[in-house]
Amino acid sequence: MVEATVLIAAWKAEDFLHRSVSSALAQDSVELEVVIVDDASPDRTAAVAAELARDDPRVRVLSLPRNSGPAAARNAGIEVARGSWIAVLDADDAMTPGRLAAMIRHARSEEAEVVCDNIQVVDEAGVPTGRPYLDGAHYTQSLSWDLESYLAGNQAEPGNPSLGFLKPMISRDLLKRTGIRYDPRLRNGEDFHLILALLAAGARLHYLPKPGYLYTSRKGSVSNRLDPAHAATLAQADRSFLASRSDTLSPRAKQLLERRIRRIADLATSETAMQALKALRPDLATFALIRRPRAVGRLALQLREAIRHRMP
Repeated sequence: MVEATVLIAAWKAEDFLHRSVSSALAQDSVELEVVIVDDASPDRTAAVAAELARDDPRVRVLSLPRNSGPAAARNAGIEVARGSWIAVLDADDAMTPGRLAAMIRHARSEEAEVVCDNIQVVDEAGVPTGRPYLDGAHYTQSLSWDLESYLAGNQAEPGNPSLGFLKPMISRDLLKRTGIRYDPRLRNGEDFHLILALLAAGARLHYLPKPGYLYTSRKGSVSNRLDPAHAATLAQADRSFLASRSDTLSPRAKQLLERRIRRIADLATSETAMQALKALRPDLATFALIRRPRAVGRLALQLREAIRHRMP
């Protein structure tokens, strides 16, 4: 019996795929498979994936006919997954040995249907670059999050981590029973929205404090920047969620969603202004801020952070 499916959506990942797949196959005490979904990559990602599948029968490969984004790629992988648990792994990241076994043990003992663990940011050589992503005494213990507490941890607040950044392991039975899948419109925040929908359907979400997921920070990477267009789509998904569940959400949940929508709009505006400033177009930056003046404070924080990083 396959206990876990490690689901890897891959796009332009020819240089990273070996590492992520190797870390999945190295998991101990778990019968697993790895499903790689090549999202119509223009490089050798599909060829590398095929080589990995030839080398180990636990690896399977799907190839999408056109680029559709990580959410759609993961949905395709979910449909063919055979594991009792589905663990999401980005193609340029990795997992520590024993991660999945620990998550499965915890899920069974607590009757959890979704489990997330802490993240360790590493450099391209796999060396930790600082403290765990969720830092502080509160995150050193196992926790359970309901819809309201999960929303409270996803408020797009400057300087505060987002729980939606965590990579989940999800019960396949839960996904089959609810029919809930990733929102294919999203290219940012797709894990957050999937978990949010599952929580609204009554799922039980638990957190483990040990960092088992290794997030790779690469030089020159812009993956941690939010494209303004993607931010607009994310805010639209938030509004759709709020509207579709207005009769069942608590007043607190509605308040948290409305505040999150405002903050994402602020972030989109500040990112637009920042890009305009980098392009030496202060006129466009000013225009964006005139349309949403409350984003000025957000932009000031981004500028201060950018200056701090440039200082010796």
